[in-house]
Amino acid sequence: MGQDEKIKEAQEILDWAITHLNISIKCKVMNYKHENFQAQVFTKENKLIMPVLIPEEWIKGTNPRENLIHDKIESLFKNLQNY
Repeated sequence: MGQDEKIKEAQEILDWAITHLNISIKCKVMNYKHENFQAQVFTKENKLIMPVLIPEEWIKGTNPRENLIHDKIESLFKNLQNY
């Protein structure tokens, strides 16, 4: 799987997690390097909250078909929505 496909898949998984958690943020995956996804997290009004690194293992530990969100992704997003 190429870098673009990994970024696209990670974006889809993170979008699903945000929707499933019913939180008020957006996340844009920008890049993939060294087994980490570089992403930017925004408010619903498109104001940048902060850039974050999301390890590939967190993405792999999230499975929409099984309704499973990696606990660290859940904690990260819930904390970021408070900004």
